Amino acid sequence: MGKKIFCRWSLLSFLILILTWAPGLELSAQEVHLDVPYVPTPYEVIEEMLRFAELKKGDILYDLGCGDGRIVIEAAKRAGIMAVGIDIDPQRIKESRENARRAGVENLVEFRRQDIFEADFSEATVVTMYLLPNVNLRLRPTILSSLKPGTRIISHSFDMDNWKPEKMTYVAADLYAHTVYLWIVPANISGIWDWKMNLNKKNTRCQMEVEQEFQYLSGQLQLDDLTIPIPETKIYGDKIEFEVQTPGQKSVNLKFTGQVQGEWITGTVAITTGQKNSNQSWKALRRPGTARSIER
Repeated sequence: MGKKIFCRWSLLSFLILILTWAPGLELSAQEVHLDVPYVPTPYEVIEEMLRFAELKKGDILYDLGCGDGRIVIEAAKRAGIMAVGIDIDPQRIKESRENARRAGVENLVEFRRQDIFEADFSEATVVTMYLLPNVNLRLRPTILSSLKPGTRIISHSFDMDNWKPEKMTYVAADLYAHTVYLWIVPANISGIWDWKMNLNKKNTRCQMEVEQEFQYLSGQLQLDDLTIPIPETKIYGDKIEFEVQTPGQKSVNLKFTGQVQGEWITGTVAITTGQKNSNQSWKALRRPGTARSIER
C-alpha cells in the first residue's frame, strides 16, 4: 500500500511540476506556500465521496483544499445544500467562483481564500478533503475537538493513521485505484459518570468509568458495591449503546442506550431479570476534570 501511494504521488507531483513551469500559466500559486499541490479529484471519486457523505437537507459541507471547487459545486447541485470551499491559492478561488457561476449554484456555495489550519469549519456536518497524510494528521486534533459528534469526514487517497475509518472503498479512475475513507466524529465520553437508578426495587448508586480511543471505548460500571466490566464497544457520533450482565444465578441484564450532550448522557436502560422486562430512563453527569483526550 505504501509503495503504491508513493509511486502514485510521485507521478502526480511530477505532472504538477511540469504544469507549473509551463509558459503562459499564471504564477499566483507560487506566491503562497502550498501544503498540498493542486491535483483535481476525478469525478468518479467524487461520486463515491458524496455517496459516503449521505447528504441530506440541513447539511453543511466544507471542502478543505477545494481546488477548482468541483466537490463543493457537485454537493450543492445534487443535494441543494450549503457548501464552502477553502483554499489558500487565490487562482483556485477565482476559478472556483467562476465554475460555481457557470453551474448556477452561486447562491448555495462560498469560496474562502484561507489557510485550512487557521480556518473555522466547526459548523460543518460533512468535511471532504484530498490532502496528504501529514496534513491529515495536523488537522486531526481540530476535527476531533472542534466538530460536532456525528460529522462525516471523507478523505480521498489518504487515511488518519491509527484512527480507523468506518468505511473505505476503491474507485477506478485515471488508470489506477483511488481510495475513499469515511470517519464519523465521535463524542468524547471518557472519564467518570454518575447517576442513580432503581434496580431490584432499590435506589442504586451508579458510576461508569470510561476509557476511550477514538470511537472505541471500554471501562467498568459500578452498581453500589458491585463492579462489572464494560466490554469494548463503539460510539457512533453522539450515540452510545452497551450491554452488561450482573454475576450470579439471579443475574440481571442491562442494556444502556443514550445520547451524549456535552457533560450529560441521557437515555434508556432495558432491564431483563429472568422473564421480566422493564425500561427506565437514566441521566449521567460527568465528573469535572475527568475527561481525557481520545487521540492515541
